[in-house]
Amino acid sequence: MQQPERIPLRKLIYYGIGGFGWSLSINIITVYLLYFYLPPSNSGMKNLVSQTVYLGVFNIIAIILASGRLFDAVVDPLIAQFSDRSKNPLGRRIPLMRWAVLPMSFFSVLLFFPPVHGESPSNILWLCAVQLFYYFSFGLYVIPHNALIAELGHYEGGKMHVSTAQAVGFIVGAAFSSVTPMFADAFEHWFVITNRMQSLQYAIIVMNCIGALAMALPAFAIDEKKYCNPAVNEESIWQSLSKALRNKNFLVFALADCAYFTSIGIITTGLMYYTKSLMLQEESTGTILMGIMVVVTLIFYPIVNVAERKFSKKRMMILSLLAMVAVFGAIFYLGKFPFSLFMQGVMLMVIFAVPDSFLGILPNTVIADIAEEDAKRTGQNNEGMYFGMRALFQKFGQTMGIMIFAMLTLYGKDPGNDFGLRLSGVVGAVLCLSAALVYTRYKE
Repeated sequence: MQQPERIPLRKLIYYGIGGFGWSLSINIITVYLLYFYLPPSNSGMKNLVSQTVYLGVFNIIAIILASGRLFDAVVDPLIAQFSDRSKNPLGRRIPLMRWAVLPMSFFSVLLFFPPVHGESPSNILWLCAVQLFYYFSFGLYVIPHNALIAELGHYEGGKMHVSTAQAVGFIVGAAFSSVTPMFADAFEHWFVITNRMQSLQYAIIVMNCIGALAMALPAFAIDEKKYCNPAVNEESIWQSLSKALRNKNFLVFALADCAYFTSIGIITTGLMYYTKSLMLQEESTGTILMGIMVVVTLIFYPIVNVAERKFSKKRMMILSLLAMVAVFGAIFYLGKFPFSLFMQGVMLMVIFAVPDSFLGILPNTVIADIAEEDAKRTGQNNEGMYFGMRALFQKFGQTMGIMIFAMLTLYGKDPGNDFGLRLSGVVGAVLCLSAALVYTRYKE
């Protein structure tokens, strides 16, 4: 069998740009969807769904957002197995990515166009329906894209190179998503729009068009057959699933990852609330803070690549998770430190960026290592299933994070009534500590 070629730098950049595209899409939803439908009192917008409480803790928006992510988590293994078993002449991953680009961007926009511009049950039904289509197309792109980390990184040090390209794309996409309020400000200025909801909708259309172009680049510019091993998995979905779940190393990693992503779900969903209610800043300040975080993260990415060759990945993961405990703990006191509110945000982003740079690259390389070891041991290539199962645990975590944050808003989300927002930092700290303790069971 002819060995695949090493992917050139130009194509590696294309791969990273794809990560930018899907990161831009999902971060717009993670950061702005709850804010859009249930905004704080000083946002200039009104509630689009009720804050009725069920069973004493669940509000309707928490249930809606959680149901979408749980649907996504359930279909991910099916998409992963379909991708692993694909015999498409163009490859196992690229064809699915091509099919997903337009639906993913289209449904991302539709989520922000509710039928009623006020509190209404119709908006609840709209959210429930549209998000299912969005999350299906999201999995159709992201799972094959992640599986390519192991397959494109078949050469010495390759998995770190590919994972770093994706991590750079993801963090830049997350930062660029924070520009959305600035686009909205520009639309208000250029077209004299006085409705904040409408200006945000226009901004989200523009952002998703940019994201679609970015996702299309690797889907149409990378020749999978040229740069990947042409392997196909013949196992059934149940065989692949059971194999992944019986892999104790993978299970330890996945549980720690789930706890960590629950905390990330909390902080990303709360970003706009922290900016408006705890730091009393304009929405556009979030863009500046995200930009600072990205610069610091990118500075540390080369350090992560060097450190990966010299130090234990396990040890670096545990230390990074413990550093995140301090970051989340600081959220409880945000706005109360004895220096300017803006500088408090800057300090939080700088401290967050350092461990985030490690946790943005290392986990993908760990999963690729687990998948590669499994393939050597069993003779079956299950990269898609391992990355799909990781996505499942991630999304369970993110779902819980969104639900937890939405429930905590019941205890205060507005300036002067913000205990729920502060409590979210405490919960995030406990989750990161739990993730670090679980990861100590990982056998490197």
